[in-house]
Amino acid sequence: MEKDEQDKVVVRLGLTIRKLREETTSFSQEKLAYEVDLSENQVRRIEKGQTNPTIKSLLKIASTLNVDIKDLFD
Repeated sequence: MEKDEQDKVVVRLGLTIRKLREETTSFSQEKLAYEVDLSENQVRRIEKGQTNPTIKSLLKIASTLNVDIKDLFD
């Protein structure tokens, strides 16, 4: 997979996390960060597609949002 394709996946992932956060929990970025033990800045960067989150972080996010990890990639 080329870098451009990887970047697009990370951006899509971030947008999906944001959408799920807003639609399923109404959590703020601050609240999600607290729940998954990340900084608010880190959550913001994940949602903007500016960073590639670890699997561990994605598992925590999915659990907190009450979705399966695969749902983050739909």
